[in-house]
Amino acid sequence: MARPLTATIDLNAILQNYRYAKKLQPTCKAFAVVKSNAYGHGAIEVAQHLDDEVDAFAVAAIEEAIALRDSNVTSSVMMLEGVFEADEWALCEQHGFWAAIENDIQLEWLFASKAKIEKIFVKLDTGMRRLGVDKDGAQVLVEKLKASGQVDEVLLMTHFACADDLSDITTMEQLTYFERTRHAIGGIEASVANSAAIMKWSVPEGGWIRPGIMLYGISPFAELTGQQLGLVPAMTLSSKVISVRSLKEGDKVGYGLSYVATEGHQLATVAVGYGDGYPRHAQGGTPLKINGMPAVLAGRVSMDMITVKLANSDQQLEIGQEVVLWGEGVPVEEVADFASTIGYELVTRMTSRPHYCYQTLHEIK
Repeated sequence: MARPLTATIDLNAILQNYRYAKKLQPTCKAFAVVKSNAYGHGAIEVAQHLDDEVDAFAVAAIEEAIALRDSNVTSSVMMLEGVFEADEWALCEQHGFWAAIENDIQLEWLFASKAKIEKIFVKLDTGMRRLGVDKDGAQVLVEKLKASGQVDEVLLMTHFACADDLSDITTMEQLTYFERTRHAIGGIEASVANSAAIMKWSVPEGGWIRPGIMLYGISPFAELTGQQLGLVPAMTLSSKVISVRSLKEGDKVGYGLSYVATEGHQLATVAVGYGDGYPRHAQGGTPLKINGMPAVLAGRVSMDMITVKLANSDQQLEIGQEVVLWGEGVPVEEVADFASTIGYELVTRMTSRPHYCYQTLHEIK
């Protein structure tokens, strides 16, 4: 490995966060959501580490599910968006996948396939207006699935639009609609809770929760970090100083010469850029650490490099010093805030350029 950019993933931190999610909702079973390459952390490596403990995994699509099976992951896998083509139902039966259903086309494909599926989750639209059927449509889908003889268990699921905003009553309205529908259907298990709902809302007992971003130690709430919520951050993105120079007052730096030194100080060039997934729109002052010392972004983010300065100009920079871009001592949520985005985006947009290093650093409790 020549370029010194490394994403260090603590697999035990992810396991600890999964256990914490279950502790918060002890009557429920829990999916470990590993869609989008486990939110950029490596779906295969994460799933292999959790395989002996999870109740099931959840992914977005069948390609992600098959990748887990091809890597000898044996736990059940749920496809949150269901099938996109008719022939996927046969693959679901072959590999033992579970799936969501949210429209009549998916249902017709299932019946035509004659496939036997252990669990189907009927998706109810409780107000997000993205996927799912209304109350009457849900009742019809459930009845047809139960009568088909092709499904062992039918469950009802929904997704919250505003669970990360505790001052918004939308979640309570969605829950009310969901519970009325579930009562009308009768005798059906629920799956409603994403990370924010698991941590801060009262959700139906039993059924399934769906911890996603919280598994990776990242907060689903604005203005709170994962660590403040009792989570263990799983990824540390680090690089090294590859060049050091001294600036005079008035010297300008980088594309657009947007950074202007207000005093003489050292400037470090670091091997990371938007070609690696570091946010191009990160503002000057975005936090990081060099050799354990607080530092900030100075100038625009380039494709392969950034330029930074130490918070304390009396300290010295050297080529080869380690730079923590986010992770240990630099919450990814704070970096995301300086880029006008969220922690979810930073970790999921990671490219294949960083070297991924998997460890079990955290002591499991």
